[in-house]
Amino acid sequence: MSPRPRNKANKGLPQNLYLDARRGTYRYRRPTDGVWFPFGSDRAKAVDAAKQLNLEFMRGADLVHKVQGVASDLFSDFLDTYEREIIPPRELAKGTLDLYAVRFRQFRRAFEGLAVDQITIRMAAEMLDSLPARSSNQARALLIDVFNHAASKGLCPDNPAASTIAKIEKKQRKRHTVEGVRAIREKAPAWLQNAIDLALITAQRRTDILSMRFDDVRDGYLYVVQQKTSKASDAAWIRFKVTPQLQAVLSRCRDNVPSPFLIHRRPDRKRQKQAEHKEHWTKIEERYLTRAFKEAREAAGCYASWADEEQPGFHEIRALSLHLYKKAGKDGQRIAGHASEEMTKNYQRDHADVVWSDAIPDLDITEIAG
Repeated sequence: MSPRPRNKANKGLPQNLYLDARRGTYRYRRPTDGVWFPFGSDRAKAVDAAKQLNLEFMRGADLVHKVQGVASDLFSDFLDTYEREIIPPRELAKGTLDLYAVRFRQFRRAFEGLAVDQITIRMAAEMLDSLPARSSNQARALLIDVFNHAASKGLCPDNPAASTIAKIEKKQRKRHTVEGVRAIREKAPAWLQNAIDLALITAQRRTDILSMRFDDVRDGYLYVVQQKTSKASDAAWIRFKVTPQLQAVLSRCRDNVPSPFLIHRRPDRKRQKQAEHKEHWTKIEERYLTRAFKEAREAAGCYASWADEEQPGFHEIRALSLHLYKKAGKDGQRIAGHASEEMTKNYQRDHADVVWSDAIPDLDITEIAG
């Protein structure tokens, strides 16, 4: 018995479940022999039951395939394909790719040895429930995309991750205080002090701070292309005038370590494997900066009464910078790289001739940096 054609009323329903539009009830067609079963008028219950039945029939088919020597598509194998073919064309920022790498490792541990079509809603939910709210939601969004691509290849009947519910995120990190950052800076090594000062004056993100180079300083300006937004927004193209305040920090960045990067360090020991994946042996990785900042913050003890989840990291210096700019009556929005009408010119020119957004980083940070 052949299944009935799926019309618009059946769109979005699991395989083998059909809606009788005239009666407003659902019916399930057993895939092994085509026998129909009434499922009532409750859509949610009908969908849930159909998904469970589909999974059981697919498990049975998987056992048959094992006896016949037909291998199922492992989730880990498809994840390799996803990383190799789906991710690169998106031209994601390095920070995003690093985050994805963490999520992929979590997926592989959670679904080790499972075929794509063996992963259930419950399995996906249990993996996501084991993570903090923000991490869980990030992992959920990525997992939904992975299963969408798997379903489009016919490797699974539906998307188990899409049936999970996102967690409610409560912002827990507190903002830095001037006194707190000053105390942290006093406990920080010289390269981290420079990174803190650059973040305060330019209000840029961690990724962009660590990517700034000495040859980006020319003609009296520091040229910055924000990596997080350069593919999506022309707010990414910023030209910072080298003010006395900025020049003071740039001068401190020059030392006896030969490096093309403003923020750099001589590693305790060179590791060949790590050096092969770095632009330069003196370049500082984002995770190392985060860890070093945390160590300086703990040594300072400036937020000792705050809970661990409330402790602000290096990223929150950006918020403090914008607050101080606003308090001083200056234009922090342009400093941060928020979109302006002038930046639309880059779209009109198709980036053949970039129009840089001018910013004047003249925040007085002597209260913090001395």
